[in-house]
Amino acid sequence: MLNPRRKIFIGVAWPYVNDLFHIGNLAGAYLPPDIFARFHKLSGNEVLMVSGSDFHGTPITIRASQERVKPEAIAMKFHKLNQEYLKKFRIEYTIYTSTHTNIHKKTVQDMFLRLMKGGYIKILKTKQLYSEKSQKFLQDRYIKGGCPYCYSEEARGDQCEACGRVLEPLELINPISKIDKSSLTIKPTENYFFDLEKLQKPIEKWLISRKEMREWVKKEALGWIKEGLTERAITRDMDYGVPLPTKYISRDQKIENIKNKVFYVWFEAVIGYLSAAIEYSQRIKLPDYWKEFFYSPDGETFYFVGQDNLVFHTINWPAQLIAYDKKINLPKNVFVNKFLLLEGRKMSKSRHWYINTQHLLENYPVDSIRFYLAFNMPEQKELDFRWNDFIETNNNILVATIGNFIHRVITFTVKSFGFNLRFTKSAFDKEVIKNIEGTFRDSSSCLEQGRFKEALKKIIDLVSFGNQYVDKYKIWEINAQNKEKIKAVIQNNIAIIDALRILLYPFMPDSAESLNTLLGYPRSTPLIKGVNNWKFKLPREEIKFPQKMGPLFRKFDKKRVAVESEILGRGNTI
Repeated sequence: MLNPRRKIFIGVAWPYVNDLFHIGNLAGAYLPPDIFARFHKLSGNEVLMVSGSDFHGTPITIRASQERVKPEAIAMKFHKLNQEYLKKFRIEYTIYTSTHTNIHKKTVQDMFLRLMKGGYIKILKTKQLYSEKSQKFLQDRYIKGGCPYCYSEEARGDQCEACGRVLEPLELINPISKIDKSSLTIKPTENYFFDLEKLQKPIEKWLISRKEMREWVKKEALGWIKEGLTERAITRDMDYGVPLPTKYISRDQKIENIKNKVFYVWFEAVIGYLSAAIEYSQRIKLPDYWKEFFYSPDGETFYFVGQDNLVFHTINWPAQLIAYDKKINLPKNVFVNKFLLLEGRKMSKSRHWYINTQHLLENYPVDSIRFYLAFNMPEQKELDFRWNDFIETNNNILVATIGNFIHRVITFTVKSFGFNLRFTKSAFDKEVIKNIEGTFRDSSSCLEQGRFKEALKKIIDLVSFGNQYVDKYKIWEINAQNKEKIKAVIQNNIAIIDALRILLYPFMPDSAESLNTLLGYPRSTPLIKGVNNWKFKLPREEIKFPQKMGPLFRKFDKKRVAVESEILGRGNTI
């Protein structure tokens, strides 16, 4: 029986379901883990990749108020849409669930009770912003005001997107209600707080030990540690969210108005990684399966998020895990991407500066989009999605380099030998094999460390080598009678194409499947569970090419740049 070598858990950022995700979300948090997961599956490892919809974010309740419907209606609408479009982008989860399930509620409540029992929960009475007009306390995104650090006037009550600072509502300068623009007063209220200060040393120790973590991510997280961690509210005055386990809380530990409280989203949403794994285990009728990833020495846990989620996954979530159970596996790495800008500006749906997801898929192939985002992934710094660059990258690299190499080799092969080709093992060139093996080795190292751009460029280098190899031997000039010499050159290039169907699979699964078909393999040939396919193998001795073959990639008209630029800013929404 074949056994997977490693158990890889992948937790992917939970999107708010107040709208359809945009291309910045895709590049920042959804595409990278899919590349990572496909690579590990090809490497023979067992992968559990989880995510789902964050049903309880304030943006959902704000939109529900504006549309005069229940928050669940908004959340369910966009939960289904996001799930549909993630599938269209070929993002494959083991389970895609939500934070609105009974399993999630139970898991959150269980963690809270454990933290309380361990002495990590405080009861504090604090002053909070109150709307006299609405007759209720307002939380995070219901509040807008000036940031005390960068002075942006668009800061929210929980975070300033302009500078990335996590904020408390009372820190805002001249706060107002986002609902009705009214001024706010201050009133006392009692809530539960997570005592992060008690966990500062173990979190710092864990962060320092993460040698694989991107340096800028670790530096920013350690900056928070240096400033000193303090308690942070984990409950809030709202009627929508995960309720508190009131019947399991002793009278002396109950806060005022406890029935009017729910858990703060920052605290409960990340617990979704745990609850999703538990839910999947129950679905497959192996209730302890999740423990193989979270408790086994062989289990490795990885998380993929955007820049605005850095603190919640490098500070808060590890702290919650330590307080929950010191034996649980802490994150091996947290891959955080910087923001992807759009034509030099930060994407914003409220300001209609984004690319509509539906429009993108209706006009461009999925793999062209995935390729460009991987090629231009903001791993170390903010990068820009520019329509001109998107068109040029597709035409010059995907079509003219990768596509042209495959097309010229296959068409010349069919022209010279027909649709059947038998190989001679002794004719494989050591230089070609060395380059292919080196590409597998180097790209593997890059993918393990989340250096997806670099991995893709290593693969493109192999294609460039293949093109040079074709040009070097000038097979079109070889005497047509010297079939063996022509075949020797061709089969070495076919070996490169055969490797590409595996190497490109994490980045462009549809194109990899097309290469499987082109070379006569059945669909998903490399995905044999428990077998490491991320390595060079000689092609089959005989290849049967399909009777009909067309170009693998499509060239885009440069006029599309003007068309797309004109569409930008219209605010097309679903």
